[in-house]
Amino acid sequence: MADGTDVFAALSSLVKRFGSSSQGLPAQQEIIETEKLISFSLLDREYLITLSEVNEVLVVPKCTKLPRVKNWVVGVANVRGRLLPVIDFAEFLGRKLTGPARGRRVLVFEVASNYLGLIVDQVHGIRALPLDSYQPASEKGPLGSFIDGKFVDGAHSIELFRPQRLIENDQFMRVSV
Repeated sequence: MADGTDVFAALSSLVKRFGSSSQGLPAQQEIIETEKLISFSLLDREYLITLSEVNEVLVVPKCTKLPRVKNWVVGVANVRGRLLPVIDFAEFLGRKLTGPARGRRVLVFEVASNYLGLIVDQVHGIRALPLDSYQPASEKGPLGSFIDGKFVDGAHSIELFRPQRLIENDQFMRVSV
């Protein structure tokens, strides 16, 4: 039977032979908290909306016109058995959509029991930006008071649109003419 020192010597030999080629544990990386956001374009500018605020993104659906509503209310669409008011967001802001019709999308959200869709020029996709790159808004662009702040991404900043602020706007909520 082998002596305990022989086993120890064998293990020491293995450690010497293979230990020099082994890699250490990876260095601990700093975990950066991010916010998942949907990037979209409206009026030739890029904006963000938090992913949690968007129910879905649709191709512009066929809409039924409504009588005696403002011109920026495109109509209502049946989305899986639920009536979705569809709003031309650029028209509400007194402008015209700038993107090609085939690229337009509807951002669907539900805020304070208001289910609606906003037509935007284009949806670019989902982005994850570091929370520490968020800054309060200092200047207001075309979306004005519907902006909460901005995320600084490299050399440019992208404003954060908040649908809650749109729902709280009296002018937006008065759709009848």
